[in-house]
Amino acid sequence: MCHYCEMWGDGTIWYLNPRNYARHMYTLPKEAKPGATKAVGEADPAGYINLERAMVDALERGPEEYEKAMKFARDMVDMTQGSVGGWMGQVVPLRDAERMAEISNPLGLIACICRKAMLGIEERCPENMTCMGLGVGMLKWERWPERYKGGVHWLTIEETKQWLRDLDTKGFVHSLMMFGPRFIGGICNCDYPACDALTMRLDHGFNMLKGHHVAMVDYDLCNGCGICVQRCQFGALKMNVTLDKANIDQMRCFGCGLCETACPRKAISLKERIKIPSLQEVW
Repeated sequence: MCHYCEMWGDGTIWYLNPRNYARHMYTLPKEAKPGATKAVGEADPAGYINLERAMVDALERGPEEYEKAMKFARDMVDMTQGSVGGWMGQVVPLRDAERMAEISNPLGLIACICRKAMLGIEERCPENMTCMGLGVGMLKWERWPERYKGGVHWLTIEETKQWLRDLDTKGFVHSLMMFGPRFIGGICNCDYPACDALTMRLDHGFNMLKGHHVAMVDYDLCNGCGICVQRCQFGALKMNVTLDKANIDQMRCFGCGLCETACPRKAISLKERIKIPSLQEVW
């Protein structure tokens, strides 16, 4: 079981526990309990952006300075989340993203900051928005006006599910956006290298957990079409030349499910990570 589930799951996958969508939103009470911490951004709304800017500046000064900046970022993650894996959340498959839409309200499309920062793509209309704020987390986004430049576009549960399916068809990875420990603020739908969190994990090894599932191929059903290989963002899929079938490296698999939802023969399925002994602690 992942660290999040152990701390906040109450017997289920942590992001399917409704309690994790209702963390205090603005400030802690003056008489906060000992050990209570503010969500990321509450103490300094520009803190994460400033950290990103410092890393870019360090890269321009040379590899040694950049490595120092990366160590500082890793230390921040260790300090705020321990061994949880970073403040940027976790990969989720489409089926779980749809279930999240059923237990949180309201649901609203907002602009993606990562795509603007990484690729210069500014989302100004609902047709191209790739981020969604969940539950009372929608109120939190007021502190980041960049999110609201394209407005907020409210959706029903069924509209949200269809929106998620459409993005899944396009090949976007679904992941959680968090405001510090425990609180889930939204669902991000992005890809590498447009997604800051995915880039941090794939290039530097921190800032996002793998999902609760891994993909498996049924060789009796696979016809070697290769559609799944084109969808994988994590380098976990390749074609087995000898068998002319798809092959999945489960140690690299993040459980996003993009291969499963695209397979025309239903030859790929998702299995729970904790039920596979060699993968139980591979997050």
